[in-house]
Amino acid sequence: MASPSKLCLNTSFSISFPSTSSVKDPFKLKNFSLPLTSMASEPIPSKVVCTLFDRSPKRISVSTTDPNFTGYVNDVEKGVVKNGFFTSNDDCIDVYTNNVPVTFGSSGRLLDRRFVIGVLKFCSNERCLELGRRYHALIIKSGVNVDQFVGTSLVDMYAKCGDMGSAIRLVIQMPCLDVATCNCLISGYVKNRLFDEAFSFFMKFDGMGIRPNHYTYTIMLAVCSSLSAIDEGKQLHAQIVKMQYLSETAVGNALVTMYSKCGMMEDAESLFNSLVKRNVVSWSAIINGFKHHRDFEKALRLVCLMREDGIDPNEYTFSIALSSCASMKNLDIGRMFHAQVLKKGMALGDFVGTTIVDMYSGLGEAGDAEKQLKEMGKSASSASWNAHIAGFVHNEKAEEAIEAFVDMVKTDKACDEFTYSIILKACSSLPSLATCEQIHSRMIKSKFESNMHVGSSLIEAYNKCGSVEDAERVFSQKSSADVVSWNSMIKAYSQNGQPTKALALFQKMVEEGIRPTNSTFLAALSACSHSGLVQEGQKLFESMVRDYNILPEETHYSCMVDLLGRAGQLENALDFIKNLPIKPTAPIWRPLLAACRCHNNLQMAEFIAKQILELDPNDATVYVTLSNMYIEVGQCTDAEKKRKLMTVKDVAKEPGCSWIEMNNKIYRFFSHDKSCPEMPIVYQKLKQVMKQIESKGYTLNAKEDNVALYHSEKLAVCFGLISLTAGKRIRVFKNLRVCPDCHSFMNYLSTIVDKEIVLRDNYRFHHFKQGCCSCGDFW
Repeated sequence: MASPSKLCLNTSFSISFPSTSSVKDPFKLKNFSLPLTSMASEPIPSKVVCTLFDRSPKRISVSTTDPNFTGYVNDVEKGVVKNGFFTSNDDCIDVYTNNVPVTFGSSGRLLDRRFVIGVLKFCSNERCLELGRRYHALIIKSGVNVDQFVGTSLVDMYAKCGDMGSAIRLVIQMPCLDVATCNCLISGYVKNRLFDEAFSFFMKFDGMGIRPNHYTYTIMLAVCSSLSAIDEGKQLHAQIVKMQYLSETAVGNALVTMYSKCGMMEDAESLFNSLVKRNVVSWSAIINGFKHHRDFEKALRLVCLMREDGIDPNEYTFSIALSSCASMKNLDIGRMFHAQVLKKGMALGDFVGTTIVDMYSGLGEAGDAEKQLKEMGKSASSASWNAHIAGFVHNEKAEEAIEAFVDMVKTDKACDEFTYSIILKACSSLPSLATCEQIHSRMIKSKFESNMHVGSSLIEAYNKCGSVEDAERVFSQKSSADVVSWNSMIKAYSQNGQPTKALALFQKMVEEGIRPTNSTFLAALSACSHSGLVQEGQKLFESMVRDYNILPEETHYSCMVDLLGRAGQLENALDFIKNLPIKPTAPIWRPLLAACRCHNNLQMAEFIAKQILELDPNDATVYVTLSNMYIEVGQCTDAEKKRKLMTVKDVAKEPGCSWIEMNNKIYRFFSHDKSCPEMPIVYQKLKQVMKQIESKGYTLNAKEDNVALYHSEKLAVCFGLISLTAGKRIRVFKNLRVCPDCHSFMNYLSTIVDKEIVLRDNYRFHHFKQGCCSCGDFW
């Protein structure tokens, strides 16, 4: 078998393999030694040492991990008698003390092959690189390193522990390579997501005279699955047929998985049906394929067929089934599978148990999810808690999500990046700045602040809480921001009345080579829309298609209509809608209706209202907008007709609600609200400030006197005035768009109080300070 003189493992590293003839030379074989990789001084976790100690078949007082060991090895410990791993014949110097004679035999050593391979396998499974390195040193000193199996185990250990450099150096100096060693290296490449290097090395097999075995092909098919490399996968399939490995169940399973992940379910199903022997992995692969491609009913039917075929589903199969039930929103079938896993004793395991929690959480059954979590007890992992919290967030129960997060912390479960990302989303939904700050503090202590995904979520959370300064600080501290972070920061500037900063950041993002996404352009267009930058917005819209080949979506079209409408270009906005390449939807028409209200164009508003009601007959905002416009022009009869029509069609307007956070508690207010015990004081405060701002020139619209005076945002702000200390910023949030009168009220109020007032409606943030709003009265 001939070997090439050089083999390129990757683009920047070439290695030389010695001729295999050298293996026949006894002298060279005797003196061959595997290279000792760089030694680290990190302490080995005591848990790892104890686990290894417990698994040892025979224990002696020689330390294999402590280089400072000075104990004496007695005669019994020098060699283990019959059926042991060690024998005692020849004398040599102890590998650590250099002065205590320890006896090794010619037919066996203190570290014999089976023991060493077992230890290295343990290090691989536990990812204990430091312990593996120390054993590597001991192996070299004890002379076991000449064994091919030991060398392969070392390559496997370094590869699985992520030290590919050491694995490659070992392969370079091995006198001969077999398929097992090569498989270990390829597997290491795959595990460390070095797919190109894995393919490159595999392509050298033929030149090295090494015949791939069935395990080699399962690894390479897994690479094709990860990369969706269907063409390469088909070539491997042809080689497998040619080399008659298709009868191997593991290879067949890998092929089914590969075709499934590449979206070729017909080929996957055909191959599955042709398998000579199908096991639980085969069934799980095809079931997961259909589930992955959202054919949930067929996936569940296959689970039933699997049992009819005499194959019992394992934990992975049941997890796929339960997840399919959640995706189908089918609670009854989900409960049926839950009963089956209970019967098989799998429900309390972390893997299946977490899927059950996730299913119930996703279906809005918080009680069942919580019950399952409690039954799991200590076996519930961070993933289980994450699923529970995510369920609350998904079902818009942010307060319950935060309570669940507090319970998770009390159980001492470690929070990971997903935990922080999802709980920050809950903070955004409330929104709660105090909670966001507390979670930020915990993130810093847990050293998750630098995590890219968590950092992006933190920027978004601070933005939703109205603290653009904190969002800006987090963004500036990121060493490398991803596109999500850039988008979040551009959006923060846009929604907080800083369009110049938003567009400057967009330009900086492009200059740094980060490709904008749909969300990037939406945030930038929104900045233009809320500041009247019509030409800049039009240029951005054109650039999105021309320079970045990004097709506009409904949200982009809606934003362009809003841009033109706010600027008073109502006819241009209408022409834009009529010339769209898609059929206009209600969300595209709505911004133009709002613009007609703003610019008092009743005739066009009636036309647009008709278009919206044809698409969404239950849109209450249309009736309310037209009714208000009729009132403003004195057409009270038409206004009354619209109100009665709402009653006849049972269309209800969402009531306006404002809320404010005080001492970690959310206080909610509605128009003419009297439910809160503090309301008499709030109304008294409102009358007081009304007198003060009227002296400054504020005038309440007479037509809205009985309604607008007691709008929810006014009540919430007055509550903040009597509850917060001097100088502290008031943050109020509202579910609807702020009306012109309330906007004027806040402007005047900011001139007589020593607090900045931040009001977020369902469109944007308004920062009122010294009689001015950040929106420039353009909203």
